[in-house]
Amino acid sequence: MSVDMNRASKDGVRFRLRAIKSFEWGGAQPMVVPYEFLPDVALADIAFEANSRTLNGLFQSCAIALTEVMVDRKTLKPRSRKEISLSSETLDTLLYDFLTEMIIMKDVISFLAKRVTVRVDPTRPSLKCELGGETISRSRHKLRNDVKAVTMHMFGIKKTPEGWATTVVLDI
Repeated sequence: MSVDMNRASKDGVRFRLRAIKSFEWGGAQPMVVPYEFLPDVALADIAFEANSRTLNGLFQSCAIALTEVMVDRKTLKPRSRKEISLSSETLDTLLYDFLTEMIIMKDVISFLAKRVTVRVDPTRPSLKCELGGETISRSRHKLRNDVKAVTMHMFGIKKTPEGWATTVVLDI
């Protein structure tokens, strides 16, 4: 069971939030997140939809959702900092490349992000991202799914009356 609501972050970014009952994640408390997982989209994939008033918020929501698929973010601490700088031909490919870079960081240097700050420049599609996180520890982190890739199935950023939206399907 879930409840939709709107909320503004401290920087004024409005997100469509969804409170998910704790039994869905096995946690003690319901959590409120700026994305929504989409059940029954694919059998070997996990899909989510993210919405935000700004592109920065949309990219941040996608990064948080991707990380949440891989690990219970409550078990992470922002012990070290990493940066991502990317440019691409379109906003769609920029988001795709950004999420792929986060998967590569998990696979190559075993890094997962607790905090994400994204600044997107839509005029020449590019971004700068600061990640605060840590190296994976199987004893401390509650790992979930090993995401292999972002798929192109249903992928794309859309401008909406409320801001921006996207659907992302992850291959697990």
